[in-house]
Amino acid sequence: MLLPALVVSESVGYVDQFSEEIRTFDDVQSVGLWPSSLYIAKVSKITLFTGNTVVNGIEIVYDITNDDAQTAMHGNRTGIGHSYCLTGDQLFVGFFGAMDDNVNKPTLRGIGFLIFDKATGALSNFGPFPSTDQPNVKGFASLGHVVGFSGSIAGNGNIGTLAIYKSLPGYTGKARSSNTEDSKSLKEGTLAITIRDFTLTFKLCTVEISL
Repeated sequence: MLLPALVVSESVGYVDQFSEEIRTFDDVQSVGLWPSSLYIAKVSKITLFTGNTVVNGIEIVYDITNDDAQTAMHGNRTGIGHSYCLTGDQLFVGFFGAMDDNVNKPTLRGIGFLIFDKATGALSNFGPFPSTDQPNVKGFASLGHVVGFSGSIAGNGNIGTLAIYKSLPGYTGKARSSNTEDSKSLKEGTLAITIRDFTLTFKLCTVEISL
């Protein structure tokens, strides 16, 4: 049996590593026990806690192979809560949002997720929260089946930086044999999400999502 190959997205956000006491987290290690195993079957629910212009915290519910679901909370549970719970054959397959366009202090200003329905091929989005219709921001995006999260907490307790672990094609939420080829491609097309004065356009043609 083989463990799936994982990749990590670019980390987005900002923490002052010189004047703040930084705390880091890695759910794939702490919840999934990677790299000795990977007990995360899938991310089943995400809740974002936001203020008017910042992301305060994120709560993730992980479905665990042969065990009860586990919840991981990072940052502050303050402000407005925005939740999305997957149903049926849905998966989180992308991460996008906006941060300050200040190269030295690119604070997170909004986060959203792409949702793919394996049964219908439909692609939709949750967020971004808070609204990214803010001045002086720039967008970011990363496509891939979201397996888990890592990041850091700023000195004020809010989310400082955030990254996603993504699976390569063939991941089914459990260890697999080397000849397993269970995956499905997103149908060709585009999904456009507008953030203030620019648009993130996702061209869908070769992205594979595990069945």
